[in-house]
Amino acid sequence: MPSDPTSDNSAAAASGSSSSPSGQPPQKRGVLDFIERVGNALPEPAILFAMLAGLIILVSAIGSAMNWKVQPVRLTVETVQKVDAAGAPVLAADGKPKMVPKLDEAGKAIVKLEPTGAPLEPRNLLTSDGVYWMLSSMVRNFTGLPALGLVFVAMLGIGLAEKFGLFSALMRQLALATPRKLLTPMVVFIGANSSVASDAGYIILPPLAAALYLAVGRHPVAGLAAAFAGVAGGFGGGMFPTAADGFLAGVATDSARIIDAGYGPVEATHNIYFKSASALVVMLCGWFVTDRIVEPRLKRQGGLDSADTSALTELALTAKEKKGLAVAMVVLVVVLGTFAALIFVPKAPLQGVGLPTLASGQVHTNQSIRIVTAEEVATLPRDKVLAKGEVNVVKADAPARLAEAPGDRWSQAIVPMIFLSFLLPGMAYGFVTGALRTQKDFIEAIYHGIKSIVPVLAIAFFMGQFVNYFTYTGLDRMLAFAGGSLLVAADVPVPLLVVLFVLLVVAGDFAMSGMLSKFGVMAPIFIPMFMMVGMSPELTTAAYRIGDSVVNIVTPLNSYLLIILVVLQKYKRSAGLGSLISLMLPYSIVFGIIWTAFLLAWYYSGFPLGTDAPLNYIPPV
Repeated sequence: MPSDPTSDNSAAAASGSSSSPSGQPPQKRGVLDFIERVGNALPEPAILFAMLAGLIILVSAIGSAMNWKVQPVRLTVETVQKVDAAGAPVLAADGKPKMVPKLDEAGKAIVKLEPTGAPLEPRNLLTSDGVYWMLSSMVRNFTGLPALGLVFVAMLGIGLAEKFGLFSALMRQLALATPRKLLTPMVVFIGANSSVASDAGYIILPPLAAALYLAVGRHPVAGLAAAFAGVAGGFGGGMFPTAADGFLAGVATDSARIIDAGYGPVEATHNIYFKSASALVVMLCGWFVTDRIVEPRLKRQGGLDSADTSALTELALTAKEKKGLAVAMVVLVVVLGTFAALIFVPKAPLQGVGLPTLASGQVHTNQSIRIVTAEEVATLPRDKVLAKGEVNVVKADAPARLAEAPGDRWSQAIVPMIFLSFLLPGMAYGFVTGALRTQKDFIEAIYHGIKSIVPVLAIAFFMGQFVNYFTYTGLDRMLAFAGGSLLVAADVPVPLLVVLFVLLVVAGDFAMSGMLSKFGVMAPIFIPMFMMVGMSPELTTAAYRIGDSVVNIVTPLNSYLLIILVVLQKYKRSAGLGSLISLMLPYSIVFGIIWTAFLLAWYYSGFPLGTDAPLNYIPPV
């Protein structure tokens, strides 16, 4: 395991601020040094969202004073009469011809924009009503985030499994049992799937891979690079749903409903098919770069410092750990088998379509309303008045809609399934190895998962204010309609938008760290805009995963870069941050090109990205 990167020596080595081991002053790194300085000068994500919320307040006041206006538009779909295989028209239930969206050669619905309603104007937050709303809704803006509960519940189980050592044992066993020739693909593949264990992969896998490579006669730095490439560069891939997937889904749902109030909800498994295939793509790319580019270059350079190889014996599993791992795998099979039965057995609890309800049996609905004066109330029928008092609210003409649409029952239970799939095997492992002995051990392990997401909760509080301020002012819809109309007029094809968005996220990774915080800023802007040209929120999220992941291995803003650097210096004492970035740059380039091309090929295949996850957005007919 690497030493504490926060110590004076490690920090100095990582920043390049002290003399090198040879006594020579550190070399200036030009652009990389500039990027590092600028990145370090940026505010922390929570503070950044607070600043963005302040910016929304200021812009709403300026826009209101300057009388900004944006004409809302409606996406109308060209329709054609549906016919059967024989060419006969298909009739609807009322006997009229059934109409379906007309598609172009790429399979995208042909749409046009029509003005609808009065022009939108920004609502000023610096008014009496605006200030009242900000204060009265502060808590609700935080607790109402749909991703909050998803992340919290999933991390209860994941954190427990990590605390008791299940993930560490599983990674070590897989790596140690892998043949020498397949060591690289296995290391990269494990790394690409390690995001399910939160950030444990950064701590466990790179030093383990370096020791394994050294033990089999290969360059340890190549093992370190392969592991880091899989963990960081493949962070957006993986064959298992994660807590981050739930967060992205919640933010994507809110963003999509800026344009289409009835959209979704986007499921936590919205990218699961693409993610699973991406893990294989990352594995193949990492295998090629490691064995054909990185390791030959390291051998040519030479300069491998001596290292203590006895640490390899410490990586082997003890008898208790092996037994615990075996028992945990049996429990996992039982848990997954039980869920399979609940899903596929006829009339089982998770089989078929369901609608989430409250404990009272009622369902959440969204009803359009209008506020009327006291004088108007006197003229309204009694059954039309929902509330009387200082504020009188009546139903508007628009019909109510369900807040949560009916869907596959199993997809609505995906977060509890993730929770139990890690909680029960983690408990079994902890009990066998002795890590779980008392109820205090259990509670501390549960707390461990919650502690790991405390930064996310802090970020979520300020992000909730920013997102809801954006909605209250109407600036979200104004920006979406203005930007979307420009995209429609420019007729930018979806594949080009995908590539441009990946590049934009890549650039953003050098200015703002954190997968979730960046998405919180970008999603409310780009998802609605892209929907107006037929790009689904799920496709936007898939492109975001690529752009965010491929730069993780080279951006100085990645906080784990220091930990990896400490491990690198174990084998090459003169290595600095520039050495690490130059080592990982080939991975970043190859991952970015191949993974983006893979998404484009997926788009042209027409295959969904995950459960209930279309590639194209087709507005309601």
